[in-house]
Amino acid sequence: MTAIRGQHLIGKVIGSCVLEKMLGYGGSSAVFLARQQRSVVAPERKVAVKVFLPRAGIDDHMRAAFYERFLSEAKAVSRLEHANILPIYAYGEEEGLPYIVMPYMPGGTLGEYMSKRGPLSLQEASWYLQQLADALDYAHKYGCVHCDVKPANILLDREGYAMLSDFGIARIIRDQADEEQSKRRSEDRHQEVVLGTPDYISPEQAQMHPLDGRSDVYSLGVTLFYVLTRQLPFHADTPITLALLHVYEPAPSLMLLRADITPALDRVILKALAKQPIDRYQTAGEFSEAFTQALSDSEKHKAFAHIDSHIGLSDDDLLTGPQPVMITRPIVRVRPRMLRPARDYRLLFISLVICIILTTVCLSFSFMAHHPQSTHLTTLATPHTTVPTPTLLADSFVHDWPQGSGQGSGFSVDRQQHYHIVNNQMNAVAMAFYQNHLLQNFQLSVNVLEIKASDVSDYQGVVFRASADEMHYYLFEIAPRDKSYEFLRCDNNHFEYISAGNLDFPLNAGKENILVVSAQGNAFQFSVNGHAVTSEPMKDKDAPLKAGLLGLYLENKGEVAFSHLLLHKR
Repeated sequence: MTAIRGQHLIGKVIGSCVLEKMLGYGGSSAVFLARQQRSVVAPERKVAVKVFLPRAGIDDHMRAAFYERFLSEAKAVSRLEHANILPIYAYGEEEGLPYIVMPYMPGGTLGEYMSKRGPLSLQEASWYLQQLADALDYAHKYGCVHCDVKPANILLDREGYAMLSDFGIARIIRDQADEEQSKRRSEDRHQEVVLGTPDYISPEQAQMHPLDGRSDVYSLGVTLFYVLTRQLPFHADTPITLALLHVYEPAPSLMLLRADITPALDRVILKALAKQPIDRYQTAGEFSEAFTQALSDSEKHKAFAHIDSHIGLSDDDLLTGPQPVMITRPIVRVRPRMLRPARDYRLLFISLVICIILTTVCLSFSFMAHHPQSTHLTTLATPHTTVPTPTLLADSFVHDWPQGSGQGSGFSVDRQQHYHIVNNQMNAVAMAFYQNHLLQNFQLSVNVLEIKASDVSDYQGVVFRASADEMHYYLFEIAPRDKSYEFLRCDNNHFEYISAGNLDFPLNAGKENILVVSAQGNAFQFSVNGHAVTSEPMKDKDAPLKAGLLGLYLENKGEVAFSHLLLHKR
């Protein structure tokens, strides 16, 4: 079995590549991490090499057929030049072993990414769908049908972009000029059914009918179904039974499997999974555009509902509670979905009234007792401007901040009114938002205590001016052990660094650090432990984000307690 899986090839030279490590294997091939030796046409570099592995029990005729089909991947893809299609560096045959040389993709497959993350957010799924649809439409334009679209054939580069790979069973569409050619293609189609993946196979592929790009649209629909639910639409004990389900059984509604799937989104996916090609989207691009539009409409509806909740509509409109953090592209940080519990708004109203009264009566005592260092707040205020009375947001932790546990995170308040965020995942972020309070110009101070930390840099900080769908916001964060800071702007999960660097003053690793954030138009100032981060205000060169939500933030596995949260509204 070891020989069949290709372990014996490690260390051998295939073409110009030295095989160093096996990355994966399948029924007829294995993929290796390799070092391509320097040559006249190629530099020395890390590459991935896919090698056909002969299996016992097949005759020379079957082996030759496998060889031909394996090399067809290289021949098909070598003509395709697209940003989301994995290119082929070289291909050939070495001692009876066909091989192809491809770029090494350190991000692994989308399937592997999901095994760590779980189901993708709607925005992240839409982002991948757009890339894959563009790649498929390009390939279809040049007469190439992939025939095996699935998460295992979608690779991710270092920045998280998707690249479609494994055109090994793709076939070139040719005009059916005569019966002999038609018969030959019919035989090839039978092989495609055998070599395809029954979980993602289209009805016409299962029935050995003529194929075109709409077959890939169906498989792309199954892929989207899976990445959103981590479930397949059909399950069976045998490949033949599974194929028959694709042919005859209607796909289940995603609304039964995931709460944030709207009827419009559900209709889009079910149309892509229509049994007859004529009833589906006719191109992958149409599928992607329809999904993006349905998602945009649902987000607009949610944003309007969020605004309505601020102007006192009916109680029914206010019962949705905090919305989950939705994640898209995994470029710098992968933000998993965080669940937040609903709240009793009547209790919230009563608590806010009590909070205002207590704050007015006991302001001086609470201000001096809880935050003796907060006198430095005025240093960031605009000169000759009267600083308004600060609001002690710590009193509202019980009611205005999410509590409970979500996917990989937890939120709670202790007896000292310290707000705890627990993140149980590496390479992920937990964020909590101060709900139903839109802030534009303000000055904020908060104490941050790192209780548990991982072995890598842990960032903690403040999110502000966040949009209702949490797709746009500013983020100021510090890494106490690295003595560094970052100030970023997020737009649709694209992160732009406004400022970042090391701090030349002490940070208290394992102890409280006091963060101050001042936002005035497009000018921002920050201080840590009474020391200004920069001598001049930082400015967003683009149009500044307007009023939005305030949030607290923790990156990577650990626990942080936030306390003495004071806010000056300007």
